[in-house]
Amino acid sequence: MRTNWINIYAVVRREFLERVRKKSFLIMTILTPLLFGGLMVGSVLLQVVQTKKSHVVVVDKTGWAGPMIIEARKQSKSGGGLDAEAEKSVRDSLTLDLAKPDASMQALKEAISDQKLDGVLLVEPKGKDDLKATYLAQNLTNAQIQSLLQSRANEALLQHRLEGMGLDPAIAQKLKGRVELATVKVEKGGKTREGSVFSDFIKPFLLAMLIYMMIIMYGVAIMNGVLEEKNSKVVEVILSAVRPFELMMGKIVGIAAVGLLQYGIWFLLGAGLYLANPMNLQAQSTGPWLRPMEMVLLVFYFLFGFVFYSSIYAAVGATCTTQQEAQQWQMPVTMFLIVPIMLMVPTIQNPNAPWVVVMSLIPLCTPITMLLRVSVVDVPLWQIAASVVSLVGGTVVVAWAAARVYRVGILMTGKRPSIPEVIRWVRAG
Repeated sequence: MRTNWINIYAVVRREFLERVRKKSFLIMTILTPLLFGGLMVGSVLLQVVQTKKSHVVVVDKTGWAGPMIIEARKQSKSGGGLDAEAEKSVRDSLTLDLAKPDASMQALKEAISDQKLDGVLLVEPKGKDDLKATYLAQNLTNAQIQSLLQSRANEALLQHRLEGMGLDPAIAQKLKGRVELATVKVEKGGKTREGSVFSDFIKPFLLAMLIYMMIIMYGVAIMNGVLEEKNSKVVEVILSAVRPFELMMGKIVGIAAVGLLQYGIWFLLGAGLYLANPMNLQAQSTGPWLRPMEMVLLVFYFLFGFVFYSSIYAAVGATCTTQQEAQQWQMPVTMFLIVPIMLMVPTIQNPNAPWVVVMSLIPLCTPITMLLRVSVVDVPLWQIAASVVSLVGGTVVVAWAAARVYRVGILMTGKRPSIPEVIRWVRAG
């Protein structure tokens, strides 16, 4: 029997309109990028704006390091940039005092536990011309304060060694320099552009997470929707007008269209937030944030990756009879998506490694792994073509097998079928 595309279109239209007409869709579609954008910008601003004053006491067991640490803090100067601003903010909010010679460490520890004191920097001699520094505090999560104290201790140690060698610390300061490493990305054809952590690490990370979340969110929605229709017997009424394959594909394509609509809205809102970023991140990279090839592949990998996994989720929903059973079978499917997410960092750092290339050509991992590679380096066209053929072929096979499982399982009730039974459904057609 030939597929009736009019029936598929009717199911697509129903699934699409049913979701986009909900107020929750509009609210979440708009609030999600605003929330994430606000959190990203807010986290950066909070690194610069320090609202709480910190009081740290320096306990000097060397007889020379304590005053030098205090003096090094006063003489420190920041350069430009966000890191310098964050350091300046921490320095301005930090009060360093030298403990009295007869100060008791136990009393200082009790002051910390009673929150009368934020921390104690204990400096002790280590060998002839070395220094041991220990930071005691109730809260050890503020890495900026710890880094600042460590740099001050190193500065004091350097000054002490210079004085011991009879060298003028002022001359040593002039000899010290700082080299800023500029990054330039070399693209296909020898073209170059200024690189940045945002465009070369955060961007592929965000694109991969976007595909991952959309497939998980809507794939599970399809599974739950199929299970709900099956248990409520609504599917029996629907199947009187359409074939099981037409119903399944209509659901998948309709929800994929909802995902694409969200992509478009999120892209526009994200572009607005990106351009309006008060930290001016866009100035760190030249050229468009998302190249045309990346945009095309993002849509392609999302669509076929979504159909690939949603077909499996639909089959899982059709074979299960309870929500608990569906959740148990959901995890093995989800694990195939989690693996490339867990390997994102090594993938971004070594996008042309042999194991990464192999993963990018496996349909289960292609949508995420290949998108990561394309966002970082210029992937050879034959590898992109191979991933396209592999993903399209895998999607056709999986959708075909899932349709056979869906056709039988959607009308079955009672005990959940075993794996050998499901395999027999696929073979029998």
